[in-house]
Amino acid sequence: MRVIELSDREDAAAYAGKLFARWGAEVIKVESPGRAPAERADDLYLNGGKQRLQLDPHSEDGQAQLAALLGSADVLLTDLPAREVLERRLLEPTSEDDPLVRLSITPFGLDGPYRDYAATPATLLALGGYTYLSGDPGRAPLTFPGRYPYYQAGNFAYVAALASYLHRTSGGHPEPIEVSVLEVVTSLHQFTDVLWTHQGRVRSRHGNRWQNLCPTTMVPVADGYAAVNVIVSFWEPFTHMLGRPELAADPEWSTDVERMKRYDRMDAMMAEAFGSWTRERFLTEGQEVWRVPVGTVLTVPEMVNDRHLTARNFWRPIAGTDLRTSGSPFRFVGEEPPTEQAPQEPRTALPTVGARSGQPSAGLAGRSGVRPLEGLRIVDLTRIWSGPLATRILGDLGADVLKIEAPTGRGPAVVPKTDPLYFADGDPGDRPWNRNGLNNKLNRNKRDLAIDLKAPEGRDALLRLVAASDVVIENFSARAMPSLGLGYEALREANPSIVYVAMPAFGLEGPYRDYVGLGPSIEPLTGTTALMGYGPDEPRMSVQAITDAMSGTAAAVAILTALERRARTGEGAFLELSQHEAGITFIGEQVINYQLTGELPERAGNAHPHLAPHGVYRCAGEDEWIALAVADEEQWRALCDLAGQGWEHRDEFASIEDRLANRASLDAAVEAWTAGQLKQELMVSLQERGIAAGAVNAAPDWLGDPHLWSRGYFFETDELDTGHRLYDGSPLRFGGRRGYESWRRSPGLGEHNREILEGVGGLSAEEIDSLAAAGLIVERPPA
Repeated sequence: MRVIELSDREDAAAYAGKLFARWGAEVIKVESPGRAPAERADDLYLNGGKQRLQLDPHSEDGQAQLAALLGSADVLLTDLPAREVLERRLLEPTSEDDPLVRLSITPFGLDGPYRDYAATPATLLALGGYTYLSGDPGRAPLTFPGRYPYYQAGNFAYVAALASYLHRTSGGHPEPIEVSVLEVVTSLHQFTDVLWTHQGRVRSRHGNRWQNLCPTTMVPVADGYAAVNVIVSFWEPFTHMLGRPELAADPEWSTDVERMKRYDRMDAMMAEAFGSWTRERFLTEGQEVWRVPVGTVLTVPEMVNDRHLTARNFWRPIAGTDLRTSGSPFRFVGEEPPTEQAPQEPRTALPTVGARSGQPSAGLAGRSGVRPLEGLRIVDLTRIWSGPLATRILGDLGADVLKIEAPTGRGPAVVPKTDPLYFADGDPGDRPWNRNGLNNKLNRNKRDLAIDLKAPEGRDALLRLVAASDVVIENFSARAMPSLGLGYEALREANPSIVYVAMPAFGLEGPYRDYVGLGPSIEPLTGTTALMGYGPDEPRMSVQAITDAMSGTAAAVAILTALERRARTGEGAFLELSQHEAGITFIGEQVINYQLTGELPERAGNAHPHLAPHGVYRCAGEDEWIALAVADEEQWRALCDLAGQGWEHRDEFASIEDRLANRASLDAAVEAWTAGQLKQELMVSLQERGIAAGAVNAAPDWLGDPHLWSRGYFFETDELDTGHRLYDGSPLRFGGRRGYESWRRSPGLGEHNREILEGVGGLSAEEIDSLAAAGLIVERPPA
């Protein structure tokens, strides 16, 4: 497979190109001769294994060479500006039967009011609703570190391009693909949107505390900070870890609702109990003695030397250097990971390329390029967020996703009305199992089978489904599937060509193999918390279980990678994916930069190491903010002209070096001005002058954003038990379409029991009746 990466940046296209290169594609990165040179750490992290070619896009020779390259390529990836993509007609096929998969990634898409707006990770996270949720009440919201929006867009781009490529090899015709980074961000909320659309509640920020879980927060210990994530099943063992077992059944503490009322007292108890503990004791005792999801805040060098990552051989040498980089978050079990290559020097002459590669059919049956995975069947055993997100992405692309859940997988049949959770209108109703907005949001485009896999009959029925499917995915603990008799050997016996993806929190091997992991306890172990906070002594978590979103998209990447390999080799595969390692890959350039410089990355609020002003600034109104980033002297002059505050005449702001040295006084001056401005109007004024700016949006803001509505982003449907509902949509457009007309609402519990067991598994009516009579398949939770 040959991939052309047309890009002058180290962002989304570079990340997608990195994935293609890692897994065996020939990737040629085409750059403009005058582009700004890449930072060394970025170059090493994102451009390894790619050929590099400098072409002048404005010269006849450059255009001819690019045309020749595209004529021999399978995939074009570009993150050039939207206007340039349209003017150069980069997504337009050269003929009716042009087989090239063409994909563009832009901050806001190829149309809409924001199409030509400037963007940075900070402004995209602000507009997409992430920034509003992180940080302390009353203080500036915090931007998540790194290039999260762009790397997630790179994951979506890889999945969409590879799905379209497999569709093409199966006889389909690829449609031009458009990825909007802002839409990627808004599609990766867990329940922020559901709280608003289903209950009219605005999710807000609470420092390191979760808004609806206690205790789920960070804990100061003797040598730093640790994290704990207690949900209902972990409360009793946590009370023993706390040294207060009597609290387990105390009505003032035994429910999350009651504990939330006493969060300050809980923090005080934890500080007293754990203040003398080391991070190592907190992690090992919490996990190995009490089996509670806890983690610790690691610096970058501590993470690089972490015993678990070392034992798993996660850090990979970069060929030809003495540096190490983060490996893939997923691996083919029993195989050596791919070699991580160093970047090549750019060349100016067209490399010798052969004809477009031939590829055996992937066997997909899709008729429409907007549903490239039609004909693919997935047995989905996942739960919570990461796994359901992965299969939702693939279901959106046309895969037949069979959602397999336990009879009690959606909770009890009766829920107290005092527990609003994510229920529509805050009311569990008579059928609470179908009224949970988060469950419904994550399970669109799926069919549902509620079956007891612990019973031999349930296990046997599942294996019959596996025999007729392409993929099995689960995110249980490392020991769960083997204990059910459903390990890889059993799955492979049922279907030798099955692709099986296991997603345990810390992988299938290594010292942390059996550790319990949930997003808030995993995040500090990824190094991101070492970069996020108000200063060196004020670490903060995202408080968004962000590693779930990271591993969810990585799982979709893993499945497409394995399917492409199966199309070439005819072989199935067993893949393991670590959520812990998925989180680390989002700051990979920071790990390399530390090795290059020996300097620890700073925890510096919303500051940028090279740009000033760069931050989140208060605006008019209660808790209203704007993120802005001034990239060069021209933008600085434009900001000074707009503000009219005379900053251009102040010596301490005369140059970028001066502004960086006097960042505190500069930020204070900027905020004194922005505090009198409305955030939306100010964003428009700044963008009109070419300055990247984004209003810090809460859920009602981004759910009502005019740009997203103008692009038809949101998905609306009539749910089984909650009526008409609005949800986030897909950030992918194929030929200008998202395919919503063929999407289906979320399924009721066990809604498709008979349809799946008979139509896919081949069970007889008598066999299905027997399962129902024994209570092994249900349409409501057991009493």
